[in-house]
Amino acid sequence: MDHLTKDQLARLKQRLEDERSTLLHRELGHRADTTAPPTPDVGDQQDLAAAEAAQVAQLSIADHDRSRLREVEDALARMQAGTYGICEDTEEEIPFERLWAQPTARLTVEAQEIREREARERAELREAY
Repeated sequence: MDHLTKDQLARLKQRLEDERSTLLHRELGHRADTTAPPTPDVGDQQDLAAAEAAQVAQLSIADHDRSRLREVEDALARMQAGTYGICEDTEEEIPFERLWAQPTARLTVEAQEIREREARERAELREAY
């Protein structure tokens, strides 16, 4: 984290804390939506299908938010531990510009590209068999 100034770290931490606050607030909304009693008379089959589709979409959004919240919490924990901004694969410094664009980044762009290429290659091998 030595490559980041105190100001840069403070700005990144504020962004992460703001996002955590937003996600926690939305989590409360998701919980309220899922605990609301079902509508007793939804109408015809199309209305029922639309209501079920909306519920599935809401659950998908809630899952995404929970996943994102874990990423934000992990980034804040790395800050606390002093390992924030260091690539998990190469131990190289992650530039401030990348962290500003993606404050939860755990890898340099190069390391991310290598992981993605290896994943594609594994997928191609699975398809070949």
